[in-house]
Amino acid sequence: MKQYNRKEFLMKSIVLSTTLSLVMGESVLFGKEKKKENQSFPLPEGLTQVAENDPTAQALGFHHNANDTDYTLFPDRKLPNAKNQICQHCSQFTKLNEGWGKCNILTAGVVSNLGWCSAWSKKS
Repeated sequence: MKQYNRKEFLMKSIVLSTTLSLVMGESVLFGKEKKKENQSFPLPEGLTQVAENDPTAQALGFHHNANDTDYTLFPDRKLPNAKNQICQHCSQFTKLNEGWGKCNILTAGVVSNLGWCSAWSKKS
């Protein structure tokens, strides 16, 4: 087996990582960056969104994006029948515009229609 010196090792490592990043479409060295979903709808005028670090929101596991739910704390959220459990389909939600609405439980502001919390209950 051929032994490489440091210079050859570094050159081959750089070539390999560059090739992998080009082929896979992401940087192997820095990891895959999480894509953020941008809310394309503006907040209703004069209102603010509920802070996810609000004590009530934290107690309920609330997130403006249901995909950010902590599945270790809320394992039922990972079940296939829970995929439609978003604020938009909750009985506590009142729609204000296409992206935001009021929640009867989280009253400190408005919530995203794509959000989720453990108080979710199906609209009848």
